[in-house]
Amino acid sequence: MYILLARLGKTQKIKPGRLPEADYKEGIYLYVGRARTGLLARIRRHIRRQKKLFWHIDYLLQKAKIEAIWIRKHYFDECNIADMIGDFHTTKGIPVKGFGSSDCRCPGHLFYFPPGSTDFRFLKNKLEFEKARFDGNDF
Repeated sequence: MYILLARLGKTQKIKPGRLPEADYKEGIYLYVGRARTGLLARIRRHIRRQKKLFWHIDYLLQKAKIEAIWIRKHYFDECNIADMIGDFHTTKGIPVKGFGSSDCRCPGHLFYFPPGSTDFRFLKNKLEFEKARFDGNDF
C-alpha cells in the first residue's frame, strides 16, 4: 500500500478520466493507492512523466509534483486508510468525490489539504507508513 503526497502549485482544471472536469485547488493532495503485487513497479509508474493515462491519479500527476511517497508493506486495506485520513482533519482533509474509489464505496481516495494546513509527518506516523526514497536510486 502507498500514499502519494503531491503538490499542485496553482488551481487548475483537471478531468481525471471519466470523472467530471473540476477545479483542483492549489495545495497538497494525498492519494491512497494499493498494489497487491508489484509495489515498486506501481510507484515507478507514478513517478514517470510519460505514460498512458489510466488511473485517476495519472491525470492529476500531469499537473502536480510528487513530494513524498509513503509505503506500508503487506497491508492492503486502502479504504481503512482513506477513512483514517478523512477523520484526521475533517475540515481540511477533504476527499475528492469518487477519485480513486470507483471499485469501492468510499467517498474518495484523494484528499485535499490547503497550503500550510498540517504536519504530514504526524499523519504518516499515525498511519504507520514509512517514507520511501524516490530519487532514482530506489525505484
